[in-house]
Amino acid sequence: MTTTDDAPFRALWATMSRAWAAGDAALFASNFSPDCDFTTVRGDKPPGRAGIEAGHDRLFRTLYASTRLDAEVVAVRQLRPDLATVEATSTIRTPDGTALATTHALAVVERTGSRDWQITAFHNMIPSIPKETAEVPEPTTPEPARPALRHLAIVARDPEKLAAFYTSVFSMELFHRDPDGSCFLSDGYLSLALIKHQLDGDTPVGMNHFGFHIADTAATAESLVAAGTPKPAERFTNRPFAEYRAMDPEGNWFDLSEHGFGGPKPPPASASS
Repeated sequence: MTTTDDAPFRALWATMSRAWAAGDAALFASNFSPDCDFTTVRGDKPPGRAGIEAGHDRLFRTLYASTRLDAEVVAVRQLRPDLATVEATSTIRTPDGTALATTHALAVVERTGSRDWQITAFHNMIPSIPKETAEVPEPTTPEPARPALRHLAIVARDPEKLAAFYTSVFSMELFHRDPDGSCFLSDGYLSLALIKHQLDGDTPVGMNHFGFHIADTAATAESLVAAGTPKPAERFTNRPFAEYRAMDPEGNWFDLSEHGFGGPKPPPASASS
């Protein structure tokens, strides 16, 4: 049955909107129970209220800084006097009102001994496009995939320290470590290799090479040879990120990979809560 008094639930989402506008992650997370089962639109599951606060603090300082959250409770179903399910929609907007992302959430809300309602489970989703309004694209002839610059490599004295810098300041994700201490990060589109500098080696510290994600190695190799550069050489390495190494006319190295360079996939339109 649907509750006739949904004011307590609307108050929860109003608090989230107020906290979002203020960039207050602690206030935002206060709506959730300490052990809340929270699932983001990407399928991530931050650990309870502490994880929700940490994740939103990062979002408020980076991807969604200076944005607002327009939240609306669309349905409440009271299962018991102390238990309800709530459906809500949320739209993240820029200061001028431009919509950045819209999500639909299903939440389980419980009343604690202190008579305050808290969210104990929260599943955020990207709403599907209704079939009757979805546009049917015109049949087209697919174009050949354009090579995409998806990889940069830096030789670093202290990869761990540098990785901590890029994860904290730019919210990159560390997805692989080599036994020698080299670290591999990604922003969801481009991977960044922080290669451990070897004191007894000749490779200098700093930018080392870049890499292209390609669709056809043979065709790319043919184009490189036609352009007057050496044929790409197969890489013999236990790193599963690139298959071939090539060189431009000025001797700059770059990698070629048909399967990509690892790391998380590009996020959907909403990667927030």
